[in-house]
Amino acid sequence: MEEKYTRGEFWNAAGMLGLMLGLISCAYFAVSNLMGGGTDKVALAMLISVVSLILWIAKFVGCIYVMKSGMRKFADAHKDVDNSDTFRFGAAAALLSAILYSGAYLLFVTVINPDLFTEAMQLAVEQYASIDPSISESLEQVGGKLPQISFFANLIYCTIFGTILSAILSRNIPSQNPFES
Repeated sequence: MEEKYTRGEFWNAAGMLGLMLGLISCAYFAVSNLMGGGTDKVALAMLISVVSLILWIAKFVGCIYVMKSGMRKFADAHKDVDNSDTFRFGAAAALLSAILYSGAYLLFVTVINPDLFTEAMQLAVEQYASIDPSISESLEQVGGKLPQISFFANLIYCTIFGTILSAILSRNIPSQNPFES
C-alpha cells in the first residue's frame, strides 16, 4: 500500500505554514509594542487604541486565511488526504507556530524588555502590601518565574486556538461534496 505522503513532506509543509502563522503573530506583536500607548493625550491614545484594534482584527482574519489556504494547499498536493489528515496537518502547524511566537515573546520579556514584569510586579506588591504582607511575599516569589509562565501560557493558548481552528477548517478540506468535480 502506497503512503499518502511522507513524514518529511508533512513536517516540511507544516513547518512552512507554522512559520508563516508565527511570523504574522510576531509582526503584530512587534508593531503593537512599537506603537506603545503611554501617552497623556486622550485623542492620541484613542487613535492608538483604534489602530491597535484594526491591527488585531487584521492579524486574526489573516491567520485564519493563511491557515485555511495552507491546509487547502496541503490537501490539493496530496490527493489521498482525508479530513483527519488535514486536521493533523493544521494542528502540527499550530503547534509549530505557537512555539515560534512563544519563543519570540520569551525573548522580548527576558532580553529586549526585561523590566516589563519587574515594573508590573512592583506595582502589584505595593498595592497588596498594605492589605496582607503574605500576598506581597507570594507575588515577589512568583515574579521571577513570570517569563517562563508566560511562555507556557502563550504556548498552550496558541496551540489550543490553532487546534480548534484546524478542527473547524478541516471539516471541509478536502470537500466531502460528492457532486463537486
